[in-house]
Amino acid sequence: MPGVIEVDTDARIGQVIEDVLLVVDCSLEGEMDGQIQYLPL
Repeated sequence: MPGVIEVDTDARIGQVIEDVLLVVDCSLEGEMDGQIQYLPL
């Protein structure tokens, strides 16, 4: 299973985008396989 990023529906879109970019920039390829990340951080 590829990684999944779950987002709180009440979160501000700008903050969600920043958090997703941070997670992607700080992760190695394949590192998130089988994981669920919850945003906002």
